[in-house]
Amino acid sequence: MPDSIFELQAELCKMMGNATRLQIVHCLRADPQRVSNIIHATGLAQAKVSQHLGALRARGIVTTERRGKDIGYRISNPNIVRVCDLMREVLVQQAVERSEMIKVPKET
Repeated sequence: MPDSIFELQAELCKMMGNATRLQIVHCLRADPQRVSNIIHATGLAQAKVSQHLGALRARGIVTTERRGKDIGYRISNPNIVRVCDLMREVLVQQAVERSEMIKVPKET
């Protein structure tokens, strides 16, 4: 029996529920990047970047493009970036709401 859409969604969320992977996806949001560029942008170790790119590629979140000797990674579907942006919007809204709840009234 094929996986239900909910199981597939949970799998994708689990894959994206890692701060390092989110940071890598953020680096790839505009243009394809080489591993060296991702390392430079994130400050992460090469082995860690490669490991996470492999996991993202296996799940179909990123794909590779060959340019001569270079291999570039890119987001496979632009909706992935949209989902990340929406999640960030929700988090910002929640932070604003929390900060407004804890404001102390000024004494007069």
